[in-house]
Amino acid sequence: MEEFVRIFGIFGLFLLFFVGCARLNMGYYSVLQKDYRFNINAPLIIMHNSNDLLSAYYVDLIIYELQRRGFNSVYKQTELRPGTARNAVYIRLFKDIRSYPIVSYNYSVINDGVTSSCYFYGERFYCDNSPQKSFNLTDFTQQTNYALTYHFTLDWYDLYTRKRIMYVDGSVQGKTCGYNYVFRDLIYNTINRMDFTREENYNYTSPLPYYWVCD
Repeated sequence: MEEFVRIFGIFGLFLLFFVGCARLNMGYYSVLQKDYRFNINAPLIIMHNSNDLLSAYYVDLIIYELQRRGFNSVYKQTELRPGTARNAVYIRLFKDIRSYPIVSYNYSVINDGVTSSCYFYGERFYCDNSPQKSFNLTDFTQQTNYALTYHFTLDWYDLYTRKRIMYVDGSVQGKTCGYNYVFRDLIYNTINRMDFTREENYNYTSPLPYYWVCD
């Protein structure tokens, strides 16, 4: 019985490993004003379009993650007037759907007709009628596929100087396996990867939960 339990436990670990190896393909891009000094104690407003319900839904999470990064005076746009804040971050969460065509070509060998090949041999003149074959395009098929990308952007402004000081675009490309928390994980990963001293542009992966099966 103990041997059976041990074997079953090992099998379960292998199963969790293989099932839990699904990952999201993510990207991080940022540009910033050189030599700008970010003040974590200065009032910071999180702003978004009033009609953008998706971004509004995640404001509390964004504030929480920024507070974890050390910003201790973060407010919603309804809690503080822009004139009393030092910085404003315009956030946006959205899906970008783009179409791209896929074309398949079919080729076949066809007979173009009969061509006479004539030549002299000795004192006689010979002609040989032989078919001329060529490789030609005979058919093609075309279909449209769609690429879905999730984006989380932060547009950071200094309200005193009225200048943009930082722009960040976090993204998820490709297959998401029907995962319900793509935007949540995107916010978490993007804010935690923000470097306030340099510009960056790279891709990375983020694991899905071990229980999330991805075909």
